[in-house]
Amino acid sequence: MKNIKKFRYIVTFIILIFLCWMFPYTGDDWAWGSSIGIERLNTWFDNYSGRYVGNLIVLALTRSNLLKTITMAFMLTGIIYFVEKLTRKKWTFYLSILLMIFLPKAVFRQAIVWTSGFSNYVTSVFFTLIYVVYFYKIFEGEKPKQRYLHCIPLGILGVINTLIVEHLTIYNVVMAMGVIIYTFIKYKKIIIQYVMYFIGTIVGTCYMFSNSVYHSISQNADGYRTMSSKGLIGQALINYFDVMYKEMYMNNLVLNGILVIICIILYGYLRKKERKNNLIQGCLWVMTVYEIYAFFSVLGLVETTKGKHLIYLEGVATLISAAAVIIVTVWIGIKLKQWIKIVFSLCSIICLGGPLLEVTPIGSRCFFATYVFFMILICELVRLLPEDCKEKVVGYQFRKVCTCIVLTGMCFYLGIFLSIYKADRHRLNYIECKIAEGEKKIDIIHLPYESYVWTPTPGKGDIWEERYKLFYHLPADIQLNPVWSYTK
Repeated sequence: MKNIKKFRYIVTFIILIFLCWMFPYTGDDWAWGSSIGIERLNTWFDNYSGRYVGNLIVLALTRSNLLKTITMAFMLTGIIYFVEKLTRKKWTFYLSILLMIFLPKAVFRQAIVWTSGFSNYVTSVFFTLIYVVYFYKIFEGEKPKQRYLHCIPLGILGVINTLIVEHLTIYNVVMAMGVIIYTFIKYKKIIIQYVMYFIGTIVGTCYMFSNSVYHSISQNADGYRTMSSKGLIGQALINYFDVMYKEMYMNNLVLNGILVIICIILYGYLRKKERKNNLIQGCLWVMTVYEIYAFFSVLGLVETTKGKHLIYLEGVATLISAAAVIIVTVWIGIKLKQWIKIVFSLCSIICLGGPLLEVTPIGSRCFFATYVFFMILICELVRLLPEDCKEKVVGYQFRKVCTCIVLTGMCFYLGIFLSIYKADRHRLNYIECKIAEGEKKIDIIHLPYESYVWTPTPGKGDIWEERYKLFYHLPADIQLNPVWSYTK
């Protein structure tokens, strides 16, 4: 069994190696991988950001495609492994990798394909899950022991986890405190290594927010990032209706669909033992109707065509559906005496999303972390299925179907990014040939499938043109003209 498990992860890692190698450097990668990144490093990112660990990671990854590829493949495989480690069930691998393959496109291109996004939004989840895996057994009744040798590594991990991206910084502090409180209430003990991790998060948080940029942000003097320009409630409403209801919840079509199905199956199982519960049945209807509507909305409507009233309607409906999910999942957890894990996943999602209500701008990449904790929530719900039902739901046939879907999806992505990779290489070669010929005005072709890549083509005279030339060491006096096809 162990050999089979290793084989699964080795195959996953190798496939991801091929895929991640073809991810192009785009957008802010050109800045980080050029002299601009070194200038930021020389000032130790003063008045830029307190994401010190994330900044160092992106500096390294934008200077070596091999290092970028190995790091991306390793951490993505690692996240799947950590989710399986939490449940210790082999079907978790298949379910979690299935959910990852259906990650919404907007999150995929910003958090995974884009190196600058990956360096903050995936790495932060990877390192955070290390600690979640470490303490998670306390939710299963395993009494924690004092581990003095673990104190220093966990203290360092706490610092690292608070120096990558801000909403994960806040989450790690809250999570660390919550673990200490839970173990004290449950086991009447203060565990030294948990305290050290908490101290590490406090040190890291203080260091992050000591960066002068956050004072500028708080005074709305940054020019890019702001806080609560419309007041706390006003900014929260703007962020929620503009971005959050779609990116955090509605766009997760496959994930939400599986969540609804598992909740319905679990309710049916509990219904055999207890009398009808009108509240839970009503919530399940809300979740089902919302999911059906979401398929039509996400797949059938272009976002720019949505009217204001439709956006408000969808936003309110999302709140109602999310409330229904909380009610149903907590009720199931209480009935099956596994409520703490359900509540932990739900609180994690809320804590990770909450800070995003008050900052601008926020992008799809910010919601990779909430997506992963939704995956954990679903896996914990599947664990609650009775054994006979579990075999039907996530048994051998399910694993075969998952394998088929995932391999097909990976072939799809490999085809997409092979085309992008070849076009990206050809584009640079074309520019270099024209430079060698002495030309100053050079066409630069758009990449194919640009919806899968974040800011892939520099515009004429914009900031990306300057950074593109710096990254690839092109002469500063040439002009790049983006076109869809070369005229000669």
